[in-house]
Amino acid sequence: MSAAVAPIIHDIGVAIAAATVLGLAAHWTRQPIILAYLIAGAVIGPIGFRWIDSLDNIAVISELGMILLLFVIGLEMDLKQVAASGRQLLLTGFGQFPLGAALGVGLFWLLGYGLGGGDASGLYLALICSLSSTAIVVKLLYDTRTLDTLAGRITVGVLIVQDIFAILVLALQPNLTSPELLPIAKALGGSLALTLLGVVASRLLLHRIFASIAQSPEMVVAAAIGWCAIVAGAAGAMGLSTAMGALIAGVAVGSMPYRLHVTAKVLPLRDFFLTLFFVSIGMMVVPPQAQWWPAIIAAVLFTIGSRFLTVWPLLAISGAGHRTGFIASLNLAQVSEFGLVIALLGVGYGHIQKDTFNIVLYAMAITAVVSSYGIRWGDTLWRLIARAAPDPGLTGQGTADHHPVVILGAHRTALALIEEIERRDAAQLSEVLVVDFNPETLKALAKRGVAGRFGDLSSMDTLHHVHLHQARTILSTIPDMMLKGVDNLGLVRTCRSLAPEARIVATADTEAQADKLREAGCHEVLLPYQLQAAHLAALLEQGHHPAV
Repeated sequence: MSAAVAPIIHDIGVAIAAATVLGLAAHWTRQPIILAYLIAGAVIGPIGFRWIDSLDNIAVISELGMILLLFVIGLEMDLKQVAASGRQLLLTGFGQFPLGAALGVGLFWLLGYGLGGGDASGLYLALICSLSSTAIVVKLLYDTRTLDTLAGRITVGVLIVQDIFAILVLALQPNLTSPELLPIAKALGGSLALTLLGVVASRLLLHRIFASIAQSPEMVVAAAIGWCAIVAGAAGAMGLSTAMGALIAGVAVGSMPYRLHVTAKVLPLRDFFLTLFFVSIGMMVVPPQAQWWPAIIAAVLFTIGSRFLTVWPLLAISGAGHRTGFIASLNLAQVSEFGLVIALLGVGYGHIQKDTFNIVLYAMAITAVVSSYGIRWGDTLWRLIARAAPDPGLTGQGTADHHPVVILGAHRTALALIEEIERRDAAQLSEVLVVDFNPETLKALAKRGVAGRFGDLSSMDTLHHVHLHQARTILSTIPDMMLKGVDNLGLVRTCRSLAPEARIVATADTEAQADKLREAGCHEVLLPYQLQAAHLAALLEQGHHPAV
């Protein structure tokens, strides 16, 4: 084994061992896993036991983790669903960063930080703190199973737009104090060229390659990762972000029928490298100096506060609802890993001092921990806010049509119910309203004469705007394991508060869950597994006692 290989294996081994030990401790104590990884890095890094002296090897591995993370995001990205967010995504995505950066420039200038010349720390802090962390957010949304909610999809959409702005910042950075048109045009042209390359290659080349190796799962995965490396490398050669290249590569493969297989195989590898990414951030931490703390506190407060001053109002204006605005703001309230890259380059260009990089590092670590708890308890925080300061719109009447029967979620049982109503008396379908977040399902129901509303079931705003308070019967046929951001118990409690006179029917997996639903005000509880078991038991009984 060469001398160059041995240190990187040693560093990876130490980092993974520390992450495993503290990760287990976090799991047993129900703490965020990201917090454990950051602490693990601090323990083995410069301010800890110094078990790893050089961060170069881990930095390379963590960059691979970022590339694989963006590749998987591209694989799982449903562009139709992102486009379905419509004006919410466009207005919020392209409005958040400019507004946030403008607020930051004003705030840090008032606090005495420079905006140009040899001290552009205020400008850098404003730009960096206006970008959110794709790595942290996507991992937490995965862990909390909220990636497919309306707030989750808008969050990911905003992150994608932020990546575009981050690329522009990187392009402008060499002349940040005196920006020129050529670097901007080069960045935009390169990004467009790379995107076109991905689209053309996907349609003309990738489909044929994947079709020829479809019978070999190992080759499908190898080809997908190889494609990711090619596009990411091309992006780096063009002076663009390798992570952006990986995202484009993932979107290209995601349009094929093989994306589920590739995603399932790549996820464990991505998680391995992503663990090292967070550990490496923890190892970059150095003992803080007293003079840093005012800037660190200002950066943390601005990062969190600016999201609620930009994302929430923009989503409310675009009609996404206050709960969606609050949750999306909370999801995005951390400093981006791009910020570390921008800050390091700023030190090299002589725009800022090394102290500003350390301030960014601490702000990222603190907001990562705060965000871990915030995303985890987002629904609870929203309920507390809604209860303490109820939205006046919750009592409005609106002008939409009212339906006596409201079905929450177009699950299989709900679709089967609609078919049964149509078979018995199709005229009754006009009394039914279905609330779901799948626009394609709603379009299919509309063709059958069933009214539908696009919305997040976990949002009280959504349920109010469909006039749930005027429904006579409310049905929730989706089991808890398929609900995002809420469960049947939470739905029953919300429905009971909005429609105290309505008859509520919900779904449970066990009798214990059914008892809790009844205590919360549910009139009827569906137990699909027990109904199936009873039917199967009857069939088995008939087999033991055949008819004579």
